[in-house]
Amino acid sequence: FRITNSEHMTELKEKFKRMCDKSMINKRYMHLTEEILKENPNVCAYMAPSLDARQDMVVVEVPKLGKEAAVKAIKEWGQPKSKITHLVFCTTSGVDMPGADYQLTKLLGLKPSVKRLMMYQQGCFAGGTVLRLAKDLAENNAGARVLVVCSES
Repeated sequence: FRITNSEHMTELKEKFKRMCDKSMINKRYMHLTEEILKENPNVCAYMAPSLDARQDMVVVEVPKLGKEAAVKAIKEWGQPKSKITHLVFCTTSGVDMPGADYQLTKLLGLKPSVKRLMMYQQGCFAGGTVLRLAKDLAENNAGARVLVVCSES
């Protein structure tokens, strides 16, 4: 209500607060900071044409967020990124061609021979789906090293 300057159905504010408090989620990470929302008022304005503004942000930022996670995962793995043979990238935040998988290979400097799979709009079960897919790729391709990245805005 504060960010959007909305006074519409404020009686729901307490209900939303209670739902958030009971969800057991301590923190949610989101790319849409208050600064970005102030710079893009269409995103917050009721009935404003915000889809294009959101898509423009997502196309750029989802691969960047994915890179942050991938760099940490590769460091934890302890092997050079040149050993990665497959990339599975998943997002529900937007759709673009070439996709976030391609953008991430460029951002990370992965070899062009890395086999990429881009999964869009998988919803809440995306994490399980991409892990199952990565398991299948690793088990059925000798020597495969699969990097899995899920990134949302």
